[in-house]
Amino acid sequence: MVPTHSGLGMIEAMKQFSIGQALSHFVRRFVRVFWRSLTFFHLILPTILGQAGEAQSTIHFQNGDWLRGTMAAYDQVNGVTWSHADVADTMRFNISQITGIALAGAAVGKIGSGNLSEVQLVNGDQFRGNLAGATDEHFLFDTWHAGRMQLRRNAVRKIAPLPKGLKTLYQGPENDDGWTHGKINNETLGDSGQWRHHNGGFHAKAAASIARDLGLPDSSHISFDLDWNGAMHLAFALYTDSLQPISLSTKENEPDFGGFYSVQINSYSVNLLPVKKHQPLTYLGQATVPNFRKKPKAHIEFFASKPQRMVAVAIDGKVIRKWTDSRGFAGEGTGVRIVHQGRGAVRISNLRVEEWNGRFKGPPTHPIGAKDDLVKLANNDRMQGRVEGVDGDKLNVTTSEGGFPVPLDRVKQIEPATSRAPTNVDIEHRVRAHFSDGSRLTFVLNRWSAAGVEAHSPSFGSATFKPGSITRLEFKPAKK
Repeated sequence: MVPTHSGLGMIEAMKQFSIGQALSHFVRRFVRVFWRSLTFFHLILPTILGQAGEAQSTIHFQNGDWLRGTMAAYDQVNGVTWSHADVADTMRFNISQITGIALAGAAVGKIGSGNLSEVQLVNGDQFRGNLAGATDEHFLFDTWHAGRMQLRRNAVRKIAPLPKGLKTLYQGPENDDGWTHGKINNETLGDSGQWRHHNGGFHAKAAASIARDLGLPDSSHISFDLDWNGAMHLAFALYTDSLQPISLSTKENEPDFGGFYSVQINSYSVNLLPVKKHQPLTYLGQATVPNFRKKPKAHIEFFASKPQRMVAVAIDGKVIRKWTDSRGFAGEGTGVRIVHQGRGAVRISNLRVEEWNGRFKGPPTHPIGAKDDLVKLANNDRMQGRVEGVDGDKLNVTTSEGGFPVPLDRVKQIEPATSRAPTNVDIEHRVRAHFSDGSRLTFVLNRWSAAGVEAHSPSFGSATFKPGSITRLEFKPAKK
């Protein structure tokens, strides 16, 4: 049986409240219990029942309750200060009872030109910034959300310089403006639902389609974070000219459409299917992903090249399959369509679409605890020694044979000497912050105000972040 679409199934006076008093006082009007048994959705899917359009933040509690409103402030003594449009007094909550806060109104800022790099830390955190230099103890980065940051050398797992001149075509979603919601008519998939935007992501539970013409270039790189609960069946139409879903089983009866590639992702595998009208459907091959059954989230990347007639998929930084289409590149449009098959519930966030230079990035391989830095070059050569700094667009590397200035456009990635020590963070006040550009950083939250988010971490010392750059906070409860 042929699946549907690109798919698998046929498509103001301060008042102090204890957590119990506050929830008891306001429960009848403001707190709604949502799928207590599905802990995963306490944080990422609070509005899937139809209220996702409201531009309000949401605070989530350990017992599964959640409350809309606005985060007014935070400090370690008073906890979270929360306000609601229908309540004159502000409320305060101890973070020991809070699992997370989803923040509305965040926007993606821009960073000035420089040596833009992707940075991964030993603890799994990641962000983008301009590599500005290096000292004996630190790497220096200029960021849009915190200005100049100093990262301890032994806390940095990987620095991957990004090619200059490549355009970012899309970054978001900040809302669903510009996206087309499609209607799915299929008995197997059930009633058509809709992707809903909330706090920087698209959510879906029922079968749903959403699409946009992103102006995909001949070589493109698409990346996003994917979260799911239960079964997961998604289909991504790449290089499509149709913003409406296509039923593959009856594609000859569909309105005319140009060819596209269907990347089909489920809980077990990833498939690639070229789709053209009046041509038989033939899969190019499957990649098995057994770990999907054991996890609720992943970072997904699609790479495509018309000249090479190639499509590739990477999961959590590792390329799992490259397909070459011997019949020529099937994609005839410049859009992307995302179809949820109506099984389980999913969230797509941190979506970024960029031009691609044909280079694949790779996960770090330099052992943690190594004494020297490792520099991997684009031609697969390696240099082992110490990164001394940056001079313009050149990386200064000292090896046993002397010092060498290496053009950054020849550097694939830098893997510094590391240790696990910087990952230790005071757990009582530790949070993980998710930023609107896809960055995520773990730190001790000292203070939150309109002026800035003050934080510190063994990885980067002290920093002040722009409040409007953060979309979500995950709180780590203290160990008992």
